[in-house]
Amino acid sequence: MCGRFSLSSDPAQLALELDAVDEASAPPVGLHPDTAPTTPRFNIAPTTTVPVLTLDVPRESLDEAAGPAAPRRVLRAMRWGLVPSWTKESQRLPTLFNARVETAASKPAFRAAVARRHCVVPMDGWYEWVPGEPASPGAKAGPKQPYFMSLPGDRGLLMAGLWEARRDPVDPSVTRLSCTILTTEALGPLRRIHDRMPLAVHPDLVADWLDPAVIGDPRALVDGAGGDLGEWAESVEIRPVSRAVSNVRNEGPELVRPVDPTEGMLF
Repeated sequence: MCGRFSLSSDPAQLALELDAVDEASAPPVGLHPDTAPTTPRFNIAPTTTVPVLTLDVPRESLDEAAGPAAPRRVLRAMRWGLVPSWTKESQRLPTLFNARVETAASKPAFRAAVARRHCVVPMDGWYEWVPGEPASPGAKAGPKQPYFMSLPGDRGLLMAGLWEARRDPVDPSVTRLSCTILTTEALGPLRRIHDRMPLAVHPDLVADWLDPAVIGDPRALVDGAGGDLGEWAESVEIRPVSRAVSNVRNEGPELVRPVDPTEGMLF
């Protein structure tokens, strides 16, 4: 599961690092979200606008003389929480912020995106909550303790995702973009925190994942195409952080700091 994460880089910086065209800083007319993601953010929750890396065929490439150009990488602003293109209701939208890699291809909400719309969601790290120890045998679990997972040295993470483009049922001139993050079975020390983890994409395989013609089945990222996920999971640093992150209204770099810096990492 991945229901909260942090991201410090702004869209322009991310676009440069990911060799992409930056359309997130100033979304083109007709696309929604129509405002840039706010960064840095240390408590990003579902329905928040986030920068997402996708492939796109430039409109200007449809020049008959020159022939079609190769798809380009584009960083776009999207709603975190995929909304299927066939959804008609505008007031009560789903919050499909995660998709299980094992079943995404068979679920009506995700199967079109699995076939045609892959993306990468950049982040610095993500949060999970672990129930506290009960005060006495048989008692209820104690308050949940949040943990923050990230790579050493503040290296960024690239998570596999799916995205959708939905024509607004009220205003057909507007296309609404949304995304979800794929999750898989947790590995290594991460299993002590949660039974699921977001599915990381190795930087060398970003291009292959973005193109469904190359990696069509997201399960391939688990089965070896994405490198050794077990080794990756072993490298993730896990630290307890302030319970203040449990309130989505709280923001700031203090949310990712260890609650007891003298003890360092948990695992």
